[in-house]
Amino acid sequence: MSVKIKIFNTHNLRNSAHYKYHVDVERLILEFGPDKLGVAPLFAVYQPTIVREDEAYKKIDKSEFTEQIEAADKARDKVYSNITATIKMLLKHHNPDIVAIAKKLKILIDTYGKVNQKSYNEQTGDIYNILQEFRGKYADDIETIRIPELIDELERSNNVFDALMQERLDESAHKNHDNMKAVRENTDKAYNAIVERINALVVVEGEDKYAEFITKLNLLIDEYKLLITKSHHGKKPEDGE
Repeated sequence: MSVKIKIFNTHNLRNSAHYKYHVDVERLILEFGPDKLGVAPLFAVYQPTIVREDEAYKKIDKSEFTEQIEAADKARDKVYSNITATIKMLLKHHNPDIVAIAKKLKILIDTYGKVNQKSYNEQTGDIYNILQEFRGKYADDIETIRIPELIDELERSNNVFDALMQERLDESAHKNHDNMKAVRENTDKAYNAIVERINALVVVEGEDKYAEFITKLNLLIDEYKLLITKSHHGKKPEDGE
């Protein structure tokens, strides 16, 4: 059975990864030569779509809310870090009742892992859930160790951040979403034409001329498929949507 370029649904890639994938493919085609691969006319169509996608993505990336979001995230991180540092400090308190409370709260914090290092949306969700615990099951404990004001500030900063993210999403949806979607579709269409052409040439001419290129492209596809898998498990490859 001859080698073949793997099927890859690029729709599942975030905007930044989608653009980067096509840049990597473009670089690979240039390495082997579009003429030698028999895709020169198709490649001439493909390259401009990548440029247009880059321009469309930059319009989203330069949102007026981006700097505000970054500042709000840093403010939220600082409050959360203060809370976790306080709980950790209370583990050494002279009062065993306070230590017992600190241990319970430490278990809760540890359950959510390194919240400040997670993606924006996952962090917002985690803090929302932690606040529910603080306000509910651990409400008396929070009062006992005298950090209700810190909890209030965490809730406020999390709400501010979430509101900014929603505003940016609304802005993106109204100004750039349709354009970005259309541009991505054009890039994918041009890419798929190249893939179909090379797979067809392998059938007609044999694999010797194309095997190395296909092997490298398939390895690239595997890397990006792994990126999609990680992002679906809450990793932080990208926050730019």
